Amino acid sequence: MVSFTCFEGDYPDVKQTTSQEQSKSHEAPLRGFETLVYLVCTTKQNGAYDGFSCTSDDGQSLLDTLILSQWEECAWMGRLSYDVTSCETKQIVGGKKLTAQLNEEWNSNFLKEFEKKAFQSSGGIIKPSYIKNNQEEILFCVASGESERSVIVPLVATPQEGTLIIVNANPIEYGHIFLLPYCHHKRTQSFGGALQLITQIADEVDSLSFRMFYDYSATNTDRTYFQASYFANPLPVELLPIIPIYGSSIDGIQILEVADYPLNALVFASKNLRKLADVVGEICSTLQHRNTVFNLLISDCGTKMFLFPQVHLPVTGHHLHAWECGGYFIYRKSLDFDNASEKEISKWLASVSIDAEGFQSLKQLCCGITAKFS
Repeated sequence: MVSFTCFEGDYPDVKQTTSQEQSKSHEAPLRGFETLVYLVCTTKQNGAYDGFSCTSDDGQSLLDTLILSQWEECAWMGRLSYDVTSCETKQIVGGKKLTAQLNEEWNSNFLKEFEKKAFQSSGGIIKPSYIKNNQEEILFCVASGESERSVIVPLVATPQEGTLIIVNANPIEYGHIFLLPYCHHKRTQSFGGALQLITQIADEVDSLSFRMFYDYSATNTDRTYFQASYFANPLPVELLPIIPIYGSSIDGIQILEVADYPLNALVFASKNLRKLADVVGEICSTLQHRNTVFNLLISDCGTKMFLFPQVHLPVTGHHLHAWECGGYFIYRKSLDFDNASEKEISKWLASVSIDAEGFQSLKQLCCGITAKFS
């Protein structure tokens, strides 16, 4: 089992919420709640996130160790619905190398159930009852620190703003977690602001196996949360050829189109993670305002972000998850798993893809926004 050691001492750099500030906040659902807090070092906040990651003796990053140790403890304590490591996984025959997993216990409604349990019906605010009744699910909090090294602070009140790391008891892969950004002083945090810290987390974890996801649809317009999990191999979409459509020599941001894939998709890549998060955050906010269904896949320690736009399906209301957009599918029945084919999955992906005209408009929008930030 992965383990870590907490640092001990006084931590004046944990930005606590004063009682006066709490009185101004919207219901303050985290008031009085104490948990482990991982403070991101200042070099990750003020620069381009290209500094070192705090590492353990075996070379594993401190945040990576913390996530895995906390998640594995939940698994050992029996807090997960099943052992995801026992699920059979296979590569589907075909050129796209799509992946299928047989998981007879997976709950396909788990996201809706999580949203209903964790969020109020409007405003995107965390329910105080969720914090009170589900403390064992909350692994720790990630927030901005003021020291030159990232540190773990044991059992302190949650900072003014940060991201809660919550175990997903219905995992699709190893280490599956929810990442729930919050801010005591705002009803909802801007998507761009949330994406900045999410990108810092990807950089701090510093593992090529770690992938983060975001799903946006009409049913969760004001509920901003991400998911993350560890994958032994790249997702199929990551292995496909890409076509450059935009490149900036100033900040190094590239926009590329995924080729030979039934679902139209774009890739945003840069070593300047702050600028990358700014650009993708602005693009996603624009799509949200237009009520466009889309998904994000964040990989390569935050240096790549895949954007998957989807058509709006008012009749079924069903949209693909981000990992499905990436070519990773869960099957609950053995017969369906055995019969899974590239043709069938490609048809499924194509059914939610925006058309060529809409995709061209999206590319123009993305290039325009990226140029504005250069």
